Amino acid sequence: MVLETVFVVGFTTFLTLQFASESADFPVTAVAFLVCAILVGIWMIATVVGLVRARAWTRGSVLTYHFLQLAVGVGSVQGFIPRPDIASWIIIPSVAGIVLILTPTLVDYLSQRD
Repeated sequence: MVLETVFVVGFTTFLTLQFASESADFPVTAVAFLVCAILVGIWMIATVVGLVRARAWTRGSVLTYHFLQLAVGVGSVQGFIPRPDIASWIIIPSVAGIVLILTPTLVDYLSQRD
């Protein structure tokens, strides 16, 4: 999850710099996409902080994120222009994240109360 967060935050930074330096063909769409990317980055940072602090709510957050990511990956396979090569880069981490967050070790770790 930390690596995914680093990637999303880095990609969002790149998008922000790209948006600031060049004019977009569709500025409203570019701003909406940038706002969505920023919100996902904030969500992922909060989830990673919660995972480090062993908060139980992070299990649901990780599952939600990975199921949404899995939906994007499946859409990449079945879309208007199918790209199974890109879909594999999206689906594999999604499935791995879902399986890992449901392992007994992590379930026990996140179920501990202070």
